[in-house]
Amino acid sequence: MIWYFLYPFRGTTEPPSLSPAHPLRRSFTRYGREASRHPVITILISVALATCLIYPFPFLYTNNFTNGASNLPHHVWTAAQPIEENIGTEPDVVMRSIWVHGSYMKALRRDVLLAGLEIQDALLGQTINFDPKLSAGLGKPVGHDAPLSLEMRDSFHAINGLSEQSWFFHSPLLYWSCSPDAVTEDDDIVSTINESSRRSTSVNVTLRHSIVFSGKRFEDHRLVAADALVITLVHKLDSPVGRQWERQAQALAQSSNSPWRMYPRDGRVNNSQVYEFKFQPLSLQDDIFLAIAYIITVIYFLLSLTKLRALKSRFGLMLAVVAQTVISIMGSFTICAILKIDLSRIPREVYPFVVVAVGLENMFRLVNAVIITPSQSKTSSRIAEALGQAGPIALAGVGQDLLILYLLSKVVAPGVAAFCIFAAVALIFDFVLLLTFFVAVLSVDVRRTELSDSLETVKSQRKKLGAEKPKSTNAWLNAVLSGKTPISTRIAGTIVMICFILVLQGHFFNNESPLRTLSRALQFVRPDHQLSSPHPVSQLSVDINQARSPTAWLRMQDHETAREVIQVIKPDMHSYIARVYDPLVFVLDSSDRTPTNAGVRRFLPAAYDFARNQSTIFVVSVLIVVAAVSLLMNYLLWNEEDTSHDDDGTIHKEDPLMTVTTLTPGHDLDVVMLSASPDGVVVSVGLDRRIRVWDLRQNDRSHYISPTTNELYPFPILAMAIDEQAEWVALLSVTGRLMLWNINEKQWGPSGIIGTETRAPPLFSFKSPKLGAIASLLIVWTSGSLIEVNFHLESANQIVELQPWEGLIPSAKQFVAKPTTADAEPSLHIVVLTTKGTIHLASQLDDKWDSLTIPLFTPSNPQKVKAILPLPKIGLLLAITDTTAILIHISSQETLHTFTDLDARPQSLQCFHSVKRSAFCGHNGLASFSLAYNSRSTGNPIVRTYSPSQDGDLICTAPSQPSSNPPCNTWTSATLTIHKVPHDGAWQALPCGAIVGVTKHRASRPSSPSDSPSRSSSASGLRHRAGTPRGQKAEETDGWEAWTLSARGERHSVDLAGEGGRGEQLFVTGCETLARVGRRSVAVGFGNMVKVVMVGNERFEGEEGAGEVKLGRRRRGGRG
Repeated sequence: MIWYFLYPFRGTTEPPSLSPAHPLRRSFTRYGREASRHPVITILISVALATCLIYPFPFLYTNNFTNGASNLPHHVWTAAQPIEENIGTEPDVVMRSIWVHGSYMKALRRDVLLAGLEIQDALLGQTINFDPKLSAGLGKPVGHDAPLSLEMRDSFHAINGLSEQSWFFHSPLLYWSCSPDAVTEDDDIVSTINESSRRSTSVNVTLRHSIVFSGKRFEDHRLVAADALVITLVHKLDSPVGRQWERQAQALAQSSNSPWRMYPRDGRVNNSQVYEFKFQPLSLQDDIFLAIAYIITVIYFLLSLTKLRALKSRFGLMLAVVAQTVISIMGSFTICAILKIDLSRIPREVYPFVVVAVGLENMFRLVNAVIITPSQSKTSSRIAEALGQAGPIALAGVGQDLLILYLLSKVVAPGVAAFCIFAAVALIFDFVLLLTFFVAVLSVDVRRTELSDSLETVKSQRKKLGAEKPKSTNAWLNAVLSGKTPISTRIAGTIVMICFILVLQGHFFNNESPLRTLSRALQFVRPDHQLSSPHPVSQLSVDINQARSPTAWLRMQDHETAREVIQVIKPDMHSYIARVYDPLVFVLDSSDRTPTNAGVRRFLPAAYDFARNQSTIFVVSVLIVVAAVSLLMNYLLWNEEDTSHDDDGTIHKEDPLMTVTTLTPGHDLDVVMLSASPDGVVVSVGLDRRIRVWDLRQNDRSHYISPTTNELYPFPILAMAIDEQAEWVALLSVTGRLMLWNINEKQWGPSGIIGTETRAPPLFSFKSPKLGAIASLLIVWTSGSLIEVNFHLESANQIVELQPWEGLIPSAKQFVAKPTTADAEPSLHIVVLTTKGTIHLASQLDDKWDSLTIPLFTPSNPQKVKAILPLPKIGLLLAITDTTAILIHISSQETLHTFTDLDARPQSLQCFHSVKRSAFCGHNGLASFSLAYNSRSTGNPIVRTYSPSQDGDLICTAPSQPSSNPPCNTWTSATLTIHKVPHDGAWQALPCGAIVGVTKHRASRPSSPSDSPSRSSSASGLRHRAGTPRGQKAEETDGWEAWTLSARGERHSVDLAGEGGRGEQLFVTGCETLARVGRRSVAVGFGNMVKVVMVGNERFEGEEGAGEVKLGRRRRGGRG
């Protein structure tokens, strides 16, 4: 809601998106990463917190208000609050009281009790063995100021019939039947008081400690001290007993030999306030309203839960939500009890609603933030990114709600104000549990996710891009559940909270007019607005250090006492109005009113009892619960594989195993060509002149591409490619025929003759099909010609041949640049390298190709570019020479940086980098940037990683360094880390932040870090390599292994041979054919077999809702 109020200043109602470098977002991101890496520890912390909050609950709440514990809310509305004295408001009764004080907190001493009894008898007449029933029927009219005999006084008592002269009183002296002899002879006054706490008066009003004592101190649920005796007279407006009380009080003030001091001195009490005391059960209307509110909330929760299609266990998520809500509510009850906040004024059914409404908003915000993160990212990265985005917004929302609750608590009724405090504490606990318990549960659920949508669904979504979707009848409902309506559900929780509190306040409108509430609101907003306080404070002429003020004491008089008094005064009603006069205070002479530590304590007495008597059991119980949950979590997650890749590709010990899958059946002869799609389709060509297609999305299902006629005989194959949707395979034969194979329908598509050259084309790839075409391809020949082929089903194929470049073309790369504006389309580019080292950049605009030359060197610097590597995701281009790699900004053709001293074989250089983020200056930035290549001197792979000097910063990729505060990190200030692989062999860089390769290991080779015990430990997520065939020891044979090296130099390996297809495996002498399948997978031509090496669980890149694929017949890095 705060974003709507800030709309005039910000121009938008959307919450701000903090940059990744913002300290608050970085803090949430860092915490989310650590919490998701260690979910068990995070859950145990939340369990310990929950136990600490729930365990004390039964010790702090009770239905007995006399034992120092807090009173449980009932199914009733209760109140003891001042109301405005309108013209039509007439009190039902008048309440007058006297407070008798001895020394500070020593009102239970015998001399104080006897003095109180003497004062009571002076005001009311003799009350020893008080039994008004004996005088029933003796009453008769008396004069206004005529003295009353005991019989006449008792005849007006309420027990003898309710009339306008009725009266009754409460007194602690009734514990001893108002007998001075009984008080004198009592050897254990404190025990008598505690044993008589349930004693009733003649009108069945229980003499609770709360109404006959003030400033009470409890220990072990027993009253041990009090500061004042409270004797209360309740009488009707025309009662002669009330007039006698006033006359006798003035007479006592005039007595000169009294052993006490009286306040006020003259015995006249003129200050009064009208109060309403309520004890109203829930009405049918209340029940219906609450039922509707909870039903709507449950329906919203269930509908929202069904929309979460990217989570494995919706039932588990539901349990997590319920558990978090219950813990928040119970924890808030516990804290409110400790702070002595009375929650019994509002029915117990009301309390969970606001917590549920607001808490669900934050939970679904976090879940939706996780869902929209790239599914191929590691769990820790997804949780970190989601919490970095949603955490600050949730924190702002909680802060906004706390401020609103604080403001509302200042203008609503006291019972509703207590509810506001409860809601505020519950929202704080809910937010804490969101960051601990819910984040941990969500990370475990995401780690175990198997997304329901297959890649076929993604493919159909791709086909529908740009097409207008029909409007469905429930589009508005889906928009509401997604928070995309004009007034977003982002503010629904806050609006519901405010409206609900106003509804609660409506239960007190019959006591206080809406105008009065508005006036108090204006008073809070405008301090200069004068208005009498609704909570008058009694002030004495002399401060006697009362342990509890009369106003604070009076506000405690509700609950069962109010119900019992109502039964006396207005039996058929649920409330009564009383004019309450300030108490007449008596202080015994020679009393010491200096405050001591024996006074009323700050927190709930039951909390002190709990700390003193239950602390040992409490600590042991928390430890037992944490230990039990720890064992349960270890059991439930025994077979789980943790994932924790950083953006820079670091592989942590929680990572899943490196796995090898053998695709069977294989070829009869060696595999010589491989092509793969990021969507999980692999096509292999063998010397046996067979072409096999594997679909890893369908459990490695495969089929052959079978020639049907001599025209469709593709061998020898010059080039091969797969389109982005994994629908078509393009084969270029040396005869010049270009053929299409439909992967899904397993049949030949259109074909055509395009001509050929002796060498394979530097570029042979699909492009987005033109309008009316089923597929389009781009071919760049070494001669410099560019051919665009558009295949049609109903018409002739279209072949366009251009000659945009001069000279021979040894290298050409195609890439699609993202649009710079929202309404622009992605643009297609080709970057080519000539044998002279010239770089040309061709762009297709409106079916026309425009080419420009990127100038790099001058005659004074005659270096020659040997290879090129576009990086379209970050808008950069690498130009590689013998000793350097030049980083070029594609849009501006500016040189950003030159990496020197590479000692690289130019054609081998590959690159991987972190996800681009917004740097301080607003341009793109990188957390890490890695160059991988083969050393020119040794041939072994080397990985050079550039990262900011300070953890969490970004390297700016802007073409020219703009000014920013703080300044951006530049390439020259980046930290360089170099890692080397001690063997040669083919390898491939992966977008996940590592390189994967294959090599031949020998029995006599020295042990490497990958062979250390830490690698084989099951706790680290790595296992021993597969054993050799029986009858043969490992150290007696040579073999092949797949290895991976992260940007931080962590290296792991796994046996490549495995068990799958061992009987069909040909002898392998070399392994140079590799193709990247996804972000974490590489297809390897291993003799006549095709193997897929996977780092972690592959979800395949770029697909929203794409399913996590777990390959079958997986060969892990060891036994067990």
